[in-house]
Amino acid sequence: MTILKKIIAQKEREISGLERTLKNAKPRKNKLSFLKAITRKKGETVKLITEIKKASPSKGAIAPEADVVEIGLIYESCGAAAISVLTDYEFFQGSLSDLNNVVREVEVPILRKDFIIDTGQILEARISEASAVLLMTSVLKTTDKLKTMREYAESLGMDALVETQDEAEIKIALQSGAKIIGVNARHFSDLSVDINRVPDLLKKLPDHIVKVAESGISTKADVDLVSPYCDAILVGSVLMSGDQRLIQAKIKALL
Repeated sequence: MTILKKIIAQKEREISGLERTLKNAKPRKNKLSFLKAITRKKGETVKLITEIKKASPSKGAIAPEADVVEIGLIYESCGAAAISVLTDYEFFQGSLSDLNNVVREVEVPILRKDFIIDTGQILEARISEASAVLLMTSVLKTTDKLKTMREYAESLGMDALVETQDEAEIKIALQSGAKIIGVNARHFSDLSVDINRVPDLLKKLPDHIVKVAESGISTKADVDLVSPYCDAILVGSVLMSGDQRLIQAKIKALL
């Protein structure tokens, strides 16, 4: 069983009864646009989406004791256009509490990064005041499922970052009407990373799509490789690893 299948099996257990629990919830209106925040205007440098990630299946523990609010404030002060917060606990040691705590203290849009398989998780994200959710084509698989999830997110005032990892998934994402498409350098089938294939995949996206390069970005050379072809880059592991006091210097080194 691949790591992705293990994660999805866990998610299916977690969401049991979620819709019922949230049925009377009344989420607040979203005041922050993730899409607008990460859209790169002509002449601007690439936008930065910084990520709060305590652990991952590929790297193990990264920063399990991290103060997420402190890191979120550092990210904001360093010019992050948006912040991605991992909310999966079993494999990434994240939580909705992490997201809630960061949302309360920063003034940039927050992306809930998780393995979304059910509309209840999207409602849960909005209740926690996320401005966007990650929708993975490798998880949702079909055009109709992606479209349904994206439209539901938008009905709650959120945006959806639709993640792809190859040309076939890009086709599905485009057919679903995705407005923001990310190209992930990581293949979840074996957790391998190849950032060199990202530019060619980004080039396949039409001009009207807001484009994001995800994973595998750890040096300025990596940024220079992908930035001509995207609006934003999503960076997490390299910033979270080691001494958090060096985050500002690491961001400066990337850009």
